[in-house]
Amino acid sequence: MLINLFLNNGTMRTFTLDSCIACISCRSHPCLKATESPLNTRQVHGSRWKRQNALNEQRRKVIPKLVYLHNPWKYLITKFNMWKLKWLWDYGFNEAEFIEGSKQAAIVMTDIIRQQSADKISEYTTPVGFQQITRDMLLSRNDSRLQLVRFEKEHLRRAIPMKVATRQNYGRKYAFIDMLFVGLRNTKDFDSPTELVEINEILRRMDSELKTPSDVVSVPHRIVFAEIFIRFRRDYTAEWRRKQDASKSPTAASNTKQDDANPLDPPEMSSSSPSTQNLMMGRVLSRLNDPGWSVSFYKILTFDVLNFDPQPNRRSDS
Repeated sequence: MLINLFLNNGTMRTFTLDSCIACISCRSHPCLKATESPLNTRQVHGSRWKRQNALNEQRRKVIPKLVYLHNPWKYLITKFNMWKLKWLWDYGFNEAEFIEGSKQAAIVMTDIIRQQSADKISEYTTPVGFQQITRDMLLSRNDSRLQLVRFEKEHLRRAIPMKVATRQNYGRKYAFIDMLFVGLRNTKDFDSPTELVEINEILRRMDSELKTPSDVVSVPHRIVFAEIFIRFRRDYTAEWRRKQDASKSPTAASNTKQDDANPLDPPEMSSSSPSTQNLMMGRVLSRLNDPGWSVSFYKILTFDVLNFDPQPNRRSDS
């Protein structure tokens, strides 16, 4: 916008303005500010708060990208054995549902081991798995690194079937599926202040013991990385026997239901039982004919704390 002004000496000066300051229609009327709705103001502030909160959540959960390359030959064999399990053993088996359920099982088992809750292990394990997990749990009782493995379902970035096998031993039929879980979690990704303080204290002790360089400790994000291996087992003996007997005669099927009672079921234990260990083992043995999947082996294969800087160029420039 050009404005021409005539000075007292008769000269004319020209000024250029980037915006109109004289037009009344372009200026905000003072009465309009006073009549703004408080509800609109609250909505504007509320939307800004939500955007800022979402940005903070995103920064808190930032992790590096994870790329996993599966052996093509093993991948095809695993898929083929999954197909055999479904069509030859269990028509109701669903691979996607199994993988989702296995994630939840991995989280539950990891929490039980981290919290040293031995009385809960028997609810999810086979007899062999119970012995192996309780033994390893006692050996890792003083390992502070285990306290950093606090994964939820969203932190298990990969759940990979590694092997599928079926076995027939002494008249019983079992199916096994080996699963590998890859977990990543930012150490800032905790809603509880108590957990944040605990995690930072564990990291501080680890850095002190390992003599971690200061430039590594100063990175914006520390990422907990773990690979968890779990072998799941399911006993198909009862269903297999029912199918065989049903094909023979209805009377034999009714008798089989009584014969299917687990011979290893312990008698009812009185309040004067010798030890809690025997009670837990009894729970495990009573689940030999359980049609669901149980944990037969559990191991944390790899654990590390990664130092991740999402913007390394900006840090190097500063």
